[in-house]
Amino acid sequence: MSRLYLSGNEAIAYGLIQAGVRFITGYPGTPSSEIIPTFQKIIKNKGLKAFAEWSVNEKVAYEVAYGASLAEIKTAVTMKQVGLNVAMDPFMNSAYVGTNSAMVLVSVDDPGPHSSQTEQDSRFFAMAAKIPILDPSTVQEAYDFAKRAVELSRKYGIPVMLRSTTRVSHGRADVELKGDFVNEPLKAQFKILKDWDKKLWRYAATPRQRLMLHAALNEKIAEIERTNELRFFFKGDILIISSGAVFSYLYELIEEYGLQNKLTLAKVDMPYPLKKFDFSGYSRVIAIEESMPVLELQLCTEGRRNGIVPKQGELTPEVCEEILGRIGLIKRGKTITVPPLKRPSLCPGCAHRIALYAVKKVFGKKAIYAGDIGCYTLALNFGVTDTVLCMGASVSFGFGFKKAFQLAGTEQDVVSIIGDSTFFHTGISPLIDAVHYRVPFLTIILDNKTVAMTGNQKTLSDEVSSSGEPVTPIIIENVVKGIGINFVQTVDPYDFDVSVKVLKDAKKFLKERNEVAVIVFRHLCVNTKEGLSANPRYNVAVVKELCKGCKLCLTEFECPAIVFKEEDGKAEIDHTICVGCGCCVHICPTKAIRLI
Repeated sequence: MSRLYLSGNEAIAYGLIQAGVRFITGYPGTPSSEIIPTFQKIIKNKGLKAFAEWSVNEKVAYEVAYGASLAEIKTAVTMKQVGLNVAMDPFMNSAYVGTNSAMVLVSVDDPGPHSSQTEQDSRFFAMAAKIPILDPSTVQEAYDFAKRAVELSRKYGIPVMLRSTTRVSHGRADVELKGDFVNEPLKAQFKILKDWDKKLWRYAATPRQRLMLHAALNEKIAEIERTNELRFFFKGDILIISSGAVFSYLYELIEEYGLQNKLTLAKVDMPYPLKKFDFSGYSRVIAIEESMPVLELQLCTEGRRNGIVPKQGELTPEVCEEILGRIGLIKRGKTITVPPLKRPSLCPGCAHRIALYAVKKVFGKKAIYAGDIGCYTLALNFGVTDTVLCMGASVSFGFGFKKAFQLAGTEQDVVSIIGDSTFFHTGISPLIDAVHYRVPFLTIILDNKTVAMTGNQKTLSDEVSSSGEPVTPIIIENVVKGIGINFVQTVDPYDFDVSVKVLKDAKKFLKERNEVAVIVFRHLCVNTKEGLSANPRYNVAVVKELCKGCKLCLTEFECPAIVFKEEDGKAEIDHTICVGCGCCVHICPTKAIRLI
C-alpha cells in the first residue's frame, strides 16, 4: 500500500485515475478546482496517455466527457454545484441513454455558502435525474468512493455522481492508496474501436423510444436500490441518519458527549437510491444532512421539515451540537465567538480596480453597473457593481435594463462588466442578442489572461493548455467583431488617460449609433508569475502636506495598500503589500499620491 497526504480533491483525482479514468473535463469553480490539475500532474509524472483539460463551460464539459464515455473510455467531469445548473440539460438526458464504459460526475457542493451564489444540494438534482450518488464523509472516502463510483457506473451502464462538499474537498488527511501507487506503472486502458456500434434507438432516440429508455433506467435504479445498505454505529434508542462531512461531526460528538448508549448513528454512503428500512425499533428517527432533505424525504424521517435541522447554512460541528441540544440529548453546545472578518478586496495592483475606476469616472454613479461572477465582483466595495446573479448574466442584464428604460422613454447609462473566462463561458450568447436587437449598452470585458478567482487556470486565449499542450488561442476581439459589433477597443487599464478617452468615445458611440459597444481592458493578473514579472514597479508615497484626509483613495478606489492613519488623519502607503503599480496617482484630487 502507498500512503500520501492529500486534500479531498487530490484524493478524488487519485481514485479516478486508479479506477481507469483516462478522460476528464470540467470547468474551474471553488471548491472543485484542484481535481483536474492533480489529474494532469499524475498523468504527466506517469507518462500516461490521457486527456485532462478545462472546457469553456460545464455543459460543454459534461457533453464532451459523456461523448467519450459512449466511445467506451472511462471518463469523469468536474464542477461545483452551481456549475451543475449549466450542465443540467445533458445531465438529465444522459441517465436515460446510459454509458458504454463508465462516467463519473464530480459535483462539489458549498454549504454555507463560502464562495457561491447558492448552497444548493447536488444530491437533489441527481435524485431528479435518477442518477446514483456517492457522498464521502472523509478524505479517505473521497479516494475510495471515486473508485467505487467508476465501478458502479461501469457495472450498471449509468452515470454516477460523486458529491463532495467544501469540508471534504478542502480537508487534508493521510490517504491509503491501493497498491504501490508511487512506483507502479499505469496502463492506458483504452479499447481499440474499429467499428462503433450505431445504436440509433438509443443514441438518437425518439420520444417513444425515450419512454422505453426511461423504463430501463427505472429497472437499473431499482437494482441499485436493493444493494444499498446503511452502516450502523453505537446502540441507542434514537436513530440519527447522516452522510457526508456531517456524519463525521456527529460521530465525534457522540463519542465526546458519551451518547453511545442513547443514540444509534446510521451512515449513508449512497444517498440515492435508498430502499425502505424498518425503523420500528427506535423511538425517533432523525435525518441530519447538508443541505436539503434528500435522506429525510426518501425515508420519511424527522429533520429539516420539522425544524430540528436548520433550513439554511452549513452544518458545522457547532451547529450539530445545537441540533443534539434540540433533540434533548445535551444541555447546550459550546459557545464560540468568531472574530469579524475583514471584507475581501481586489489585490494590490489588480488592473480591474483602475479599469473600473476609469469606468466610474466617465459614466458616473448614476449608471447601472451589471456585474458578474469573478474577482471583479469585489467592485461592489467601491460602487461599480449593482447586480450579481450568475455567470454571463451581466450581459443579459445589460440588455434587459437598457431595453426596459428605452421602452419607458428614459435615458439611462447601462454598463455590463464581465471577465474573460466568464465571457467565453456564457457571455457570448447574450451579446449576440444585444447585437441582433440593437440595444445600446457598454460591455466591459476584463481580460487578465487567467481564471483568477478559482486558482489561476488557463483561459481560451492562451497558446498553451493547462496541461502544457499547444492549443489555438481564441482572441476575444475576433469573437466580438465576428458577431457584428462595430465599436471594439482594447486598452491596457494601467494607461489611465487612454482608458478614459476610449470610455468617452464609447459613450458617444452609444448615443449616436444606438448599438452595443465593447471595450476589452487587458492586463495580466498580478498574481501570476508572468503578470508579476511584467508589471511596472514604481515607488509611491503620500505627500502628507497635500493629503486632506478625504479618504477617497479608500472609499472610491479601495486599494489594500493604502491605509488611513487616524492619529494624523492622513493616508499612507503600506509598502509591505504595495506592488508599485502606480495606479493610485490618478485618483487623488489633491495630487497627494505621487511617484518618487
